[in-house]
Amino acid sequence: MIVAASMEQELNGLRRELLDIEDATGVHPQVEFQVLGVGPERAGASMAALLENRRSNVDGVLVIGVAGGVDPELETGDLLLADRYALQDGAVKGAGQAIKPDAVMLQSAQQAALDLSVPIFNGGSLTVDHLVAGPQEREELRARYQTSSVNMEDYRAAEAAQNAGVPFLSVRVVLDTASQRLPGYLPGLAKSRYKVLTNVLLMPWRIPTVLRLKSQLQLCQAVLTNFGVSYLKATGIIGAG
Repeated sequence: MIVAASMEQELNGLRRELLDIEDATGVHPQVEFQVLGVGPERAGASMAALLENRRSNVDGVLVIGVAGGVDPELETGDLLLADRYALQDGAVKGAGQAIKPDAVMLQSAQQAALDLSVPIFNGGSLTVDHLVAGPQEREELRARYQTSSVNMEDYRAAEAAQNAGVPFLSVRVVLDTASQRLPGYLPGLAKSRYKVLTNVLLMPWRIPTVLRLKSQLQLCQAVLTNFGVSYLKATGIIGAG
């Protein structure tokens, strides 16, 4: 099983948990962690290169990470099991039909969420090529694409996995909500949500906004880690004990 994310920080919690499990049991979980990079083209190219000449040796790719909410009902920390991955027209060339997640992997993810007693939100995942920062654009995207969330990787990563014949699933956690405006002084957030937060903390007048985002990120990391462990137990990759 390959577990991938756009940034290392989205994998760190799960990686640590698996190391703890290995230390406690002496069993090495058969999980390969990979960082795809941020953005549709980079994620798609990374996934294609990762799966090239390996498709028969990969039983599935699970992408985990954060997303921006465009559905007003979504709150920070909500778990998203999208039922389709679409691409914003004009975001990158070659937009095709929406891609659906692997049914077996999706069922395992639903079981993992059930085991954690957390609610599941489905709806569409829309891949964009820029940071969607304001409520007005979020509402426009929701109305046009009937989507629930936005991110910068799902469609192209799913497309590469589909081309390689490898089962694919993306599981996201809501970071910023539909009503939340990301400040204009965070242009680098599209490249690294984490690095920018630490840099801006040096500017006191920006601390309240940034501390809110930092708190949201910490919640998202915890949800991703807990879900990842539960998913690997649901699939039998690690023991349920």
